[in-house]
Amino acid sequence: MGSPSPLHQSSLEGVIDFSREPPLGAEQRINAKRRFYRIVEHVSDSKSSNKRTYSRPRLVRFTYEYALCEESRDNFLRAFFRAMALSMDGDDEFDYEELGSVFFGFADYLLDNFFLPCKARRFDRRLYPSLFYC
Repeated sequence: MGSPSPLHQSSLEGVIDFSREPPLGAEQRINAKRRFYRIVEHVSDSKSSNKRTYSRPRLVRFTYEYALCEESRDNFLRAFFRAMALSMDGDDEFDYEELGSVFFGFADYLLDNFFLPCKARRFDRRLYPSLFYC
């Protein structure tokens, strides 16, 4: 049997720690959302020299906003801030220029390892047969 495709990723298991964590408290969630949107807005406003066919800030923002439940959004915020190496509820300042490259890396990781394999799964079952058992 051949080795799995390097693009094979049926879930966000490598990105999001799915072990049960208590839900975020109301104040912590408010602070995390405020910081998240501030970062997304800043990255959206900055002009990236790398022209892409998709908007990385929109991808990250919509992945968060379209999560089906509060617990999923909490998990996404945890993963986002871990990837950014920032605290969720801190008011510490950060370098937006340095943060931009980490943000874009997070968006690319979501696209390459979660969304694209899901899209391939819909169009050609022969390419990723193991994805149909997730």
